[in-house]
Amino acid sequence: MKQLLLAIIVLCTIFPLSAQIITHGPVVGGVTPSSARMYVRTTAAMPIEIELSTDSLFGTIITVWDTTIADKDSTCLADISGLQPYTPYYYRVKGNSITDTIQGHFKTFPEPGVRGNYDWVVLSCQEYGTYNTFDAIMQHQPELVFHTGDWTYPDYQIAGDERLNWDDLKLSYRRRYNEPKMGQVLRSSVMDYVTDNHDGAYGHFNTSDVWATVDSATNIVTNYMSFTPIPTQGFDNVMEAYSTYFPTWPLEVPGEGMYHSYTYGNAEVFFVDVRHCGNGLDSTFTYNASNNTWAFDPSPGQTLLGQQQMDWLKQGLNNSTADWKFIVSGVMFNRQFKKVIEVAMALQTLQLTISGQTGTGFRLAHSLAWNWAGYPREQDDFLQYLQTNNVKDVIVLSGHVHTNVMDNGTNAGLPELNTGPVASYGPELTYYVDSFMQLLGYGAAIDSLWNGGGHAVENNNYQSGFGKIEIYANDSVVMRTIDEDNDTVSSMTIIHSSKATGLPNIKPAPACVVSNVYPNPAGSAFNIELCGTYTPQLTDRGYLIDMTGKITAVTLGMAKNITVDVSKLPVGTYLLVYDYGDAVYTTPVSVLR
Repeated sequence: MKQLLLAIIVLCTIFPLSAQIITHGPVVGGVTPSSARMYVRTTAAMPIEIELSTDSLFGTIITVWDTTIADKDSTCLADISGLQPYTPYYYRVKGNSITDTIQGHFKTFPEPGVRGNYDWVVLSCQEYGTYNTFDAIMQHQPELVFHTGDWTYPDYQIAGDERLNWDDLKLSYRRRYNEPKMGQVLRSSVMDYVTDNHDGAYGHFNTSDVWATVDSATNIVTNYMSFTPIPTQGFDNVMEAYSTYFPTWPLEVPGEGMYHSYTYGNAEVFFVDVRHCGNGLDSTFTYNASNNTWAFDPSPGQTLLGQQQMDWLKQGLNNSTADWKFIVSGVMFNRQFKKVIEVAMALQTLQLTISGQTGTGFRLAHSLAWNWAGYPREQDDFLQYLQTNNVKDVIVLSGHVHTNVMDNGTNAGLPELNTGPVASYGPELTYYVDSFMQLLGYGAAIDSLWNGGGHAVENNNYQSGFGKIEIYANDSVVMRTIDEDNDTVSSMTIIHSSKATGLPNIKPAPACVVSNVYPNPAGSAFNIELCGTYTPQLTDRGYLIDMTGKITAVTLGMAKNITVDVSKLPVGTYLLVYDYGDAVYTTPVSVLR
């Protein structure tokens, strides 16, 4: 017996006792060239030791002591310092002198300005599915992972309003860190994250919803919108939970927004908060009771980011000396979607069925207005600021709309990689919008929206997936969309401005395009009179759409005054659409005889 006890003592000395004391994490964030932050949750509140080493066998160890706190769900955010730049560190955690079986690794950031080849991953929206995307991500060994939000959907997966119940907020973070197959990614890279609509609080404003009714006798469609105020306590709780349970970088305005920035070698990252600092859609749509229609008319003060955050973003980009500037956004940037919103609004009283999906134009417009294109004044002002100040090499990484697509800036306004879902229903939205645009004669999505292609753009790939960013010093950035089978669906190279134009030439939208349409009602013809300040383009297009959705093309030419023959069209009401590239002009036209 004495020999057996002696043998156990010797083995425990050589091989430290191991057990399962970590329940969630570790998750590493807040990284710099010399430091990091680590989230850890243990089976109970206890002192812990985090051991780090540049050697996977832990030959030389750096030890950090901390304590998981009972009132913080037995978690801690440990601050780690004294690290070397751009160096892999392996870690393990001890609690009560017992080494946990879970181990991981991460890589510190390069020093600011150091040019190299860097691999990042961007993803969003995980709710259900195979979660095989995380297996695919592991094949790429990314050094930095951006999660742009909807990391699980606690707003309906947890009963009640989880934002008002602190225990539910704790549960929501435990669920995030316990997603199937995701642990391998969390424990092998650096994670950055800002909440979106399903896992956040919106802000100090109203959230809105829309629905429609159809009168069976008259076939008249009526669209409705309702507003629900965001509880102040819910906003405050979401902010506190984020700073308590996620190892974020220093926030620009703690408690008021999640936006933050940092440098990574020769790149600088600006992670914006698109949900908590603006003023929502309260003043975006206006109802006209006299004709039972809504207008898309964002007020001058309509803001997605809020003035304080927008000033921070502009100044940060203008002052940046990095070769590459990345804006990480929870929602899509693509400015061309303003045109989709405007056309959808013009067809708001039609029940559209595209690829088996039925809804009104108003529903489509409302769903897209939460993105940057729903705030056209703010977006145009931002793009004009970049152009005026000669700020180049800005790339947007975005999520939210369940699409895996990209554009070099020709359509989007800036080069953009929009990704998601990582684990949810597939990116059919691209196919629906693509079909909608082609239905109206605007061409395929690869021509009119996403010239870099992607999932469901000229293919039938509706799988979950992610985006990848490959930085090649100050030469180029390669953007890729990759599906859950680890197949690259699309890729595009953005050349640095020192070698080519890094920022598309954004022209301000004309103040006036169509000055008059007459006579209206029309008999056999009507005229389109263009504004004196507008010069017609060869790319301008015109359409008449009847109330069933049937389209008749209008021949424009390059004239300032166009006569449209409607003598062969049936009597009725039509929608005139004049597409001038940056947006569309629409007005009803009646044909009477």
